Amino acid sequence: MLLKDSTIYGGGRMLQKFLTALMLPLFTAFMTKSDYGIVGMVVTVTTLLDVFVTLGFDVAFTRFYFDDKSLKHRSDVITHVFYVKGLYPALLLGVLMAFMPWISSLLMGGDGYAIYFDIGVATLFFTNLSDLPFTLMRLEHRPWTFTSFTIARVIIQVPMAVVFLAVFHWGPAGYLGANLVTAVLLNLAALPFYAPRLRFLWDRALMRSMLAFAIPAMFTAVSFFFLKLSDRFFLLHYQGIAVVGLYTVANSLSQPLYIVGMAFRMAWPQWHYAKLNEPEKHKHMVSRSSTYFMAFNGILLALVGLYLPLVIHVLLNEKFWSVGPTTFVLTLSVALYNLYFIFWIGANVAKKNRLIPVITLIASGVNVGLNFLLVPVYGMYAAAWTTTIGFGILAVLVYFISNRWYPIPYEWRRLITLGAATAVTLVAAWAIGGAVGLAVDIPLSDLIVRELAVTPALLLFPLVLWAGRFFTPSERRRLAGAGRRLTGRQGPAPALAGAPAAGAGATEAVPGTAAVTAPCDHSCKEALSDDDLEAEAEETELEAEVDIAEGGSVQV
Repeated sequence: MLLKDSTIYGGGRMLQKFLTALMLPLFTAFMTKSDYGIVGMVVTVTTLLDVFVTLGFDVAFTRFYFDDKSLKHRSDVITHVFYVKGLYPALLLGVLMAFMPWISSLLMGGDGYAIYFDIGVATLFFTNLSDLPFTLMRLEHRPWTFTSFTIARVIIQVPMAVVFLAVFHWGPAGYLGANLVTAVLLNLAALPFYAPRLRFLWDRALMRSMLAFAIPAMFTAVSFFFLKLSDRFFLLHYQGIAVVGLYTVANSLSQPLYIVGMAFRMAWPQWHYAKLNEPEKHKHMVSRSSTYFMAFNGILLALVGLYLPLVIHVLLNEKFWSVGPTTFVLTLSVALYNLYFIFWIGANVAKKNRLIPVITLIASGVNVGLNFLLVPVYGMYAAAWTTTIGFGILAVLVYFISNRWYPIPYEWRRLITLGAATAVTLVAAWAIGGAVGLAVDIPLSDLIVRELAVTPALLLFPLVLWAGRFFTPSERRRLAGAGRRLTGRQGPAPALAGAPAAGAGATEAVPGTAAVTAPCDHSCKEALSDDDLEAEAEETELEAEVDIAEGGSVQV
């Protein structure tokens, strides 16, 4: 069910990002690097404002919704989330828009930018309000409904942006305006999903509890802002608005890995929270799913490293071709952020989030300090590396915090093997690419030929996993079965029920026929390591537990 929900959630978002990516040639043709820089700064500022608008209630909503299954309790939670999502932001953002001419001039070092920030702030209000019904869809396991809204966003937003940019030539205002109109329309369509459940009451104790849980998340979000987005201010000050535009495009190209993480995070909370009443089983479920999640991260990171020159050449206007190295480093930072998320689950389950802002502040402090030192000299490439270092520090620190309160037996040997497989694949691919002259600025036909020459390096990824004994016995059997199906070869014929056996563990071969293997007894299992036996037992248990937890039927 986790894989199914992640696929549905991720599929909608991936479609959205895919169609938006198809528009990159148009966007980069009709917007200059400085135009993209304006969009990047609007996104940066509205992201900071979003921290103080949401007050961390996204986390509180998810956690408190599952505390009591009664309709009254859940309606109370939805109502108090609405107060924070709708009424409070209207007042705060309205005041900011009144002072926006002065604020935008101070931020950008000149006049004429207020209209862009006004559009961004208005979009923030409607986007923040729509988080209520969209989160509710996820909590109530409505992935198809959620995905329908995601696809609707694409259908409305992308054509509108094309018209505003290519026909009316509105530049950044057209790009941002399409987002605003789309956010308004989606809010109107989503009203029926939560409006009937609003009770318009005030439960002081509930609001106090939700705020107590959410406020640490808000401070964490503030620290995250400095970790993820403060580099834009350094780039604007030291390198100029055009470099901010290049960095914004590089960040857009690093999104595939972020979308994978987002899909997983959308489906994961309601999936693993359902087993909190059985801590040991819950921990094993989290551990195994974390391994699979990071395996997917490693595969995508390797693919990005191999094919990024071709993607940049095809999707971007020539004036943006220099973003390649920065894009890959930002993709690596996203992988480390995803690692942080799976390590954070222990602290979140134990409701021990008070130290999370502290460690995030430490990582952000390192990031800001390195930005001061490196961005003036090395520009956006340094900004990408400081972000990556910050997320690496954050992942390490949050692991130790979570392990203290809710230790989860992560499969460290398998995770390390994944990292090694990804690194070996990338090093080999880059070595081959350097030898054949792979570069983004060569003719497209030559670029395709050189990318094909690099492609065999991908075989190293599964080979390293196999050599490092990454796969459990059950996984190896499944892979072997899949290989036989792909090649058209038949596996050993199963023994018929009730057929006489030649002896315990014996194998009887009949001339001209395939060997028939008797069921494996205890002595056969001793050939496997203790780790393999334990991993296989856990996997069998996980498959059953996931299906039962989600109310599904047993699959044979």
